[in-house]
Parts: sequence; C-alpha cells; structure tokens
Amino acid sequence: MYTRTLIRTAGLALTAAAFAGTQVAAGATHARTVHISAQLKVTVSPPPICHAGICAIHNSGTGRMTHFGRVTFTTAVTADGNQPPCGPTSQWVPRIIRTIHTNKGNVVLHEAGLQCPQPGVGPRVDAVWAVDGTASTGIFAAAHGRGNDTAYPVQDTAAPHGTITLAS
Repeated sequence: MYTRTLIRTAGLALTAAAFAGTQVAAGATHARTVHISAQLKVTVSPPPICHAGICAIHNSGTGRMTHFGRVTFTTAVTADGNQPPCGPTSQWVPRIIRTIHTNKGNVVLHEAGLQCPQPGVGPRVDAVWAVDGTASTGIFAAAHGRGNDTAYPVQDTAAPHGTITLAS
C-alpha cells in the first residue's frame, strides 16, 4: 500500500510539472489525445556507474508503440539503493528519462518509481511518467500526457502505457 501511495504521489508531482511546462499555445484548436502502449526491449546496456549507492544506468533498444509502429529508444536512469524501499536489493528510481524515437518525432518521458524484488521473476520497476513536451519533437512537440511503466531489468523489457495529447 505504501508503494502505491508513493507511486501515486510521484505521478501527481510529475503530472503537475508536465502541465506547468508544456501547456498548448493559446488558440490551438487541433489537440488530439491518443492512448499509447509500447513494448520495448533493451539491446545495448553498458555496465552501470555506481558511487555511494547511487547508480547511473544508460541503455537503448527497439520496440513497438501503438499508432507509431517500430520505434527505437534511449534511457538514462538514476537508481538509489541507500534506503531500500521494499526490502533488500530494492531501489528508489527517482529519475528515468526515456526518449522514444518514432517516424513522427521523438517523445520524451520523465519517469519516477521503485524497483522491488518479485518472487520467481526478479526485480520489477513500477514507475509513473509524464511527457516533456518542451524536449519532445515532431508531432510530440508541446504535447502533454501521463501514464505508467513496468520494466523487468533481468528480462531487459519495459512497457510504458498511458495517454498523450498532441498539440497538432
């Protein structure tokens, strides 16, 4: 229950920050909301760089996203194992920046969450995300939206899903 409350609180903070920084210009009338779901697979993941319990992780890969087909992505993650939130080997994941490259532009997601051990599965990251419409390009420029992401680091997979409102 504590984990769900924390994720909801992080989601509200991310959503508020996203809306404050990415409002659609006054007079824009062609906004369109799309529900997205992606299946991503990490194909390149150099070893993490860790100091004093804080790790920087970078990876990239390929996948599919509804409405946009094949995509590639890059991810930068900061993980903190100093005060495990859900038992030994768990981590706070206060910052994930995922850039998904589509044939219509790049959508940048800012995420935050927790990595907790799952019996028989290994670690699972449950995160919330908000679109960064300022850093996104193409049809995602000035977009806003939010959603959830579930990642399984041992399986090298992530599955963000939610809604994005495109500015044009």
